[in-house]
Amino acid sequence: MRATLPWPPSVNHYWAARDNARYLSPRARAWRDEAAWRLREARNGKGRISQEVALFLFAYPPDRRKRDLDNILKAVLDALVHGGVLKDDHQVAEIHLIRRRPEPGGRVELYLEVMDP
Repeated sequence: MRATLPWPPSVNHYWAARDNARYLSPRARAWRDEAAWRLREARNGKGRISQEVALFLFAYPPDRRKRDLDNILKAVLDALVHGGVLKDDHQVAEIHLIRRRPEPGGRVELYLEVMDP
């Protein structure tokens, strides 16, 4: 499976807090909903994957600012579950995350392969 996702919020902007409770920030919720829709479209109505998978991500940041590359993983893994692609993100047995050149707006190219048992 392959899909193109918008540039995700970093883990630093993923959560919000109020009255000692943490919740998904409005920005993160909007991104997750958009990403989940794109992932459902990429699956073409196929059901959830139940096997372990290898995840390949090519990250095209929106600009040249310094970023910790791993800060986008939480959002992408949550979107795979929220979008009905995976039952749980513990199914991801391999992650390959590669930063590419910046592009206006940024994006993430996602490739998902089911692993042999």
